[in-house]
Amino acid sequence: MPNKPLNDELQLTLSVKWMAQLIFFVFTLTGAWYTLNNNIDENAKEIEYIKENLIEYEKMIDERVGRLEKYKEQELEEVNKSLLSKVLGTGD
Repeated sequence: MPNKPLNDELQLTLSVKWMAQLIFFVFTLTGAWYTLNNNIDENAKEIEYIKENLIEYEKMIDERVGRLEKYKEQELEEVNKSLLSKVLGTGD
């Protein structure tokens, strides 16, 4: 068996149709990447806005709950004093 020398030449033939399809595919992928990247950036901005608003609402709710807790504590203190005075028989 004779040894054939290796051929180190590479011949690549592309038709105009395949070249156009390849270019279209590359442009489509690039456009999709930029669109997705833009959508991700917009979503990140919107998430940050929502976080800031949630923090503001949380502060407002904490203030309201704090006022309600103080009011309820005062009511409970008055009830406790009243019950204590009734139990001990002092007052009225």
